[in-house]
Amino acid sequence: MWKVAFISMLLFLGVSAGALYYQWDEYHTEATKQSVLQHDVEATFTGKTIEVVHHIRGAVADTYEVTVPKEVTNISCAKKKTCVEQKNGKTIVDASKTNTLSLTYRVSIVPKEPLFIQQWLVYFHTTQPQQTNVSLTDVVHPKGVWAADGKLVGYVYKPSFSFFMWEKKGGQTVPLYFQSQPLQPTFNGDLVIYATKPLHETALSFWKESDVQTLIVTSSRLQYMTPTFVIISDTASVSDTQRAYVRVQLQHRFPNSTVPDWIWDLLVSYMTKTEPMTKRAKLVFQQLQQTLTKEQQQTFWTLVTKNDGQPLTLKKLDEWLGEVYEGNTTFFQNEEPYMTFTERKMLVVDDVKLPNAHVLLKDDQQLFPFIPIMRTLGYTVQRSGEAVFIEKGNARWRFFTNSTNAVIREWNGTLYIERTEFPKWFSVHISETAEEIHVVGQ
Repeated sequence: MWKVAFISMLLFLGVSAGALYYQWDEYHTEATKQSVLQHDVEATFTGKTIEVVHHIRGAVADTYEVTVPKEVTNISCAKKKTCVEQKNGKTIVDASKTNTLSLTYRVSIVPKEPLFIQQWLVYFHTTQPQQTNVSLTDVVHPKGVWAADGKLVGYVYKPSFSFFMWEKKGGQTVPLYFQSQPLQPTFNGDLVIYATKPLHETALSFWKESDVQTLIVTSSRLQYMTPTFVIISDTASVSDTQRAYVRVQLQHRFPNSTVPDWIWDLLVSYMTKTEPMTKRAKLVFQQLQQTLTKEQQQTFWTLVTKNDGQPLTLKKLDEWLGEVYEGNTTFFQNEEPYMTFTERKMLVVDDVKLPNAHVLLKDDQQLFPFIPIMRTLGYTVQRSGEAVFIEKGNARWRFFTNSTNAVIREWNGTLYIERTEFPKWFSVHISETAEEIHVVGQ
């Protein structure tokens, strides 16, 4: 709040917006380091355009690739008129022989209310850390509220203009919002809320615990969300709004993810402790609760959240699930109706490795693939409907897969026999090492 008080004092002393910016910049003790690309933006709203002076400091590369919004026109540079040019299909800013640049440009605006401008600054693509400070002077609306995707540093109303200032780390995409109807900003730590009436305590607690710096609750039906900037209608459902925001937050945490929509529904449900909305997510949610212990569920979600910053894939989700259960699974990848796992150990029958036969882990039991094991042991196995016929020498067996307490069970078209039942009916010995499961005929 010291910044707000300092800026307000300067303005009421009659300091112009431009001069104010530099005095505040000098006063600001967190000076830009050489390695940080610093954007200092002075914007003036004239009614149909935003006139922009965009200062860049700390340039360490000779050129930067940039994105110029379609509404931006009349770009020029203080030191050389053609510092922005097209090269190899990309838009390039020439920063050679200097670490400072000054761009001026105009942004065309369609006057309407509420006014929402998503893209209006020339955006620099770089891995270099970035910091953005924006000041906006509105010479058309002495009253009215401007809000931006950034931390509100200060605002003041004068008879002939209004003035606002924001700062933002990590780049210079700073959407702007304006409405002439009063919206009183209230400060809750780093969170600024623009609303006509106080939020319910439950909603306020949610937003205070989020990453949002600017929350606008408006009578319009506009909804827009980033992890730090949210515009919602005052008639929107609280639970729906919170789920929508958590999804935006998750998709930001796991960029460039190629997963179906139900995965986000599932993750949102976990984060918000609510039921999933989609059919597939409901099934997966149920399977997680039925198959995994509470400790295993927590470990799985911890593995997921530990990998933020990386794209999510169905294969990765299966790998993390398998790590928790200590088995292999394709539950997510194949969208299987039931969660099953197979042993990671190699199955070896009478010293013959069976790489394509796997011991199934289900309901805390080990189920052995019956046909490949028996044939490797020298048995003849035939099936007719629900009946399974086994022969070896003069010995014969017949089992039914649909009987109560069936010895041989069918799962996804494969016949299995449970580990403890196996030696009761056939002369086999089962043992394990760290890498293999051995079945030996007696």
